[in-house]
Amino acid sequence: MKSQNLPRNLRLLLGKYNSLAEGAHHIGINRQQLNKYLNGSSFPSAHTLGRIAKTLNVELDMLFADPDKFDRASSERLDLSTPVEASMNATYKRAMERTVRENQALAAYCGDYLFYHRTAMSDHKVHTSLIRIYQEKQKTFAKSLMALRRDGQPRTGIRTYKHGSLVFLNSGCLNILRMSNLNDGDTDLGLLIMKLPRLKSEKFLFGHTLTTSLNGSGIIVPSKVVFQKVTGNILELYREHCGAWPLESPHLPPCVQEHFGTQTYAA
Repeated sequence: MKSQNLPRNLRLLLGKYNSLAEGAHHIGINRQQLNKYLNGSSFPSAHTLGRIAKTLNVELDMLFADPDKFDRASSERLDLSTPVEASMNATYKRAMERTVRENQALAAYCGDYLFYHRTAMSDHKVHTSLIRIYQEKQKTFAKSLMALRRDGQPRTGIRTYKHGSLVFLNSGCLNILRMSNLNDGDTDLGLLIMKLPRLKSEKFLFGHTLTTSLNGSGIIVPSKVVFQKVTGNILELYREHCGAWPLESPHLPPCVQEHFGTQTYAA
């Protein structure tokens, strides 16, 4: 046994306690004696070593393990923690694994989309916005640009309304949660729920959006929406496609025209 490893390993194992005094109390020794073990000026008896190992829930040889072996074993053993800590660590580990799996699944849907929708301001036209789904720091986000031009008339300068959203998977659907701060201090909420296609190569996603109504406070308005995955220069796509278009406009793909041709609206 390499006794020179004991102070380091013992200090690390005691890290689960709020203080060294608390650790000494659980082991059944006084703080001064524990300090001697930690600074190497004293060595525990066989009986005390057994009590330390039992209290810290490790094998005796772990107290003297080389740093590499100790660190490797520590990362693999949740039972080095208290039962509450072990449960929290296990829950955190499962959550992180779930996040990694979800991010891997969401990566297939990252990219640029034309977003076809209708609004309470103009339900007789189909509005086309541009949305980019991307990943950053283990999370998935969406940014959208809505063109505020009427009748689909192209102009060099287009007024825009920007949204930022969080993207996640739930119940086999792609969910995009948006929260916007409006000029009057109110908050506008929106949730897009898109049905995932059977083939990830499909360019169109169909779904619904739930947004707060402009006609009445607290009223939730459901509406059909369509995503079309696109590639190319973002500025050119935005200028060419984004705006408010009549349902019969050639700017709208046939499947989008059909989708909104049966649209119903909330009062």
